[in-house]
Amino acid sequence: MPRFAREKKEALEEMTKDAIFKAAFAILMEGGWHELTMERLAKKTGIAKGTVYNYFTSKSEVIRFIILRTSAPMRKKILGLDFEKGHPRELLARVMEILMKDLFENRLGVSAVAKALGEESRMLPGKDDVFREIRERILHTLERGIREGVFKKCDPVVAEEGLHSLFIGMGQRISSGHLVGLDEALPGFLMETVLDGLAPAGRKEAAE
Repeated sequence: MPRFAREKKEALEEMTKDAIFKAAFAILMEGGWHELTMERLAKKTGIAKGTVYNYFTSKSEVIRFIILRTSAPMRKKILGLDFEKGHPRELLARVMEILMKDLFENRLGVSAVAKALGEESRMLPGKDDVFREIRERILHTLERGIREGVFKKCDPVVAEEGLHSLFIGMGQRISSGHLVGLDEALPGFLMETVLDGLAPAGRKEAAE
């Protein structure tokens, strides 16, 4: 295929996927998982149902696409950090800062995804793989911090799961309309609490 024709095809595909994303996002915001059907998605997008299936074989794939697209800037910032040379405490503080800022600023995206995951999470077995790399980086940072004496001796797997649960809980609270006006005070408080809680006895430091 000539380069011009290939580029034109790729641009058209990207435009179609963008239209599907916007339509799916709107449907989730309006009615949640049960309202998101491939038929309704096709109708709202203004394309044939078969065209939707050319891009996504199921609505679980549509949800994954929405999560990937809405979280892309946040994931890029975190995965761009130097997890090998950076100071563990500063790295963890920065990751928490980016995650919590994204939860507040991307309120609509969080709400749309939470509607779907909350209603039919059992139908989305691969939802966590979107954030697997971030979770692995956090776990690595915790393990290195414990090994270097920056963090107190604890089970890094338990610590990472606790942090993951914290962010999931924040997302749920934000998506249900809570935490309004706490976008400045709450992140600082949680970062200080977590980082001081991980510090070795007698070495409490101010959160970065």
